[in-house]
Amino acid sequence: MVVASIAGSATAVGWDPATVTGSGAGSFVVALVGALAATAFGYAVLAEARQALRIEGFELTRTDLGNAAAVAVAAPVTYATSVRVGVGPVVAAALVGLCAAFLTETYDAPAYCGSFVGMATPAAGADLGSVAAAGIAAAVVFVLAKRVFNGFGGKLGTTAFVGCLSVAALGGLAPGTGTVPEPTAAAGLVVAAAVAALATFAVSVRLGYGPVVGSAVVGLVAGLACPPLLAGGDAVAAVAFCASFAGMAAPARIPGPGAMLLAGGTAGVAFVGATPYFVGFGGKLGTIAFAACLATAGVLSLGRLLAPTGSDAVTG
Repeated sequence: MVVASIAGSATAVGWDPATVTGSGAGSFVVALVGALAATAFGYAVLAEARQALRIEGFELTRTDLGNAAAVAVAAPVTYATSVRVGVGPVVAAALVGLCAAFLTETYDAPAYCGSFVGMATPAAGADLGSVAAAGIAAAVVFVLAKRVFNGFGGKLGTTAFVGCLSVAALGGLAPGTGTVPEPTAAAGLVVAAAVAALATFAVSVRLGYGPVVGSAVVGLVAGLACPPLLAGGDAVAAVAFCASFAGMAAPARIPGPGAMLLAGGTAGVAFVGATPYFVGFGGKLGTIAFAACLATAGVLSLGRLLAPTGSDAVTG
């Protein structure tokens, strides 16, 4: 879905491949970009596979139980704040994330993960019971995945998405549908995503507030300011929040502002392409960000492999 979204979004953001140098050449360019994105994504996943397959030494701890509880509790709290209070999913998740960060540094990340489950909306048939069930499923996934893909932005959202998919498999959720934005709006969303990722990186890394606060601040500002001030402001807030998850990536994964702009822009393109799919599912935005971070990390790794710097050549 991610590769198809990236390729399909080329047209959505105002670039029609058929008008570049003829339909054949244009299709080739789209296929090439899609293949490169898929290769980079796959390379990054394979690099993590060895750690993902390791089971020796895995044990449950008291912290794991606390993490699971934080995920499970934050999900219905966020849903109630979003739907019952009426502030909407972006603001609700951002508020839960900020509260968790200020209350406890130990459990802020799992609570933020649970808040993404709670971003599920009635558009997907979500209610408090289905969200609570998805939160429990996500809590299990959070603990099982504690040693893999650490430092990649969007991992928490992907965990939440798996929780929602688990409930959907049992008939508790059913995704709504949407439409791809018009070209001008789509291009603006991609730009907003790149800026939001960079802003999150600045708050998280440069200012030292950490990834949860960095993302939550960007999400709260976007969620409060964009809907009343901008046409299509809800979509702008959503894409900014989505890209803020990419901005949560550790510098070891996405090093520096330039790479973060690339990750944010990639998340924006994927967001545009994925608008018709899984509408109303919690964790969708984080999954998009996760894929964007993996693709960006893969591009950077392949670049170093194909064109090593002097230090890379020496160390080998």
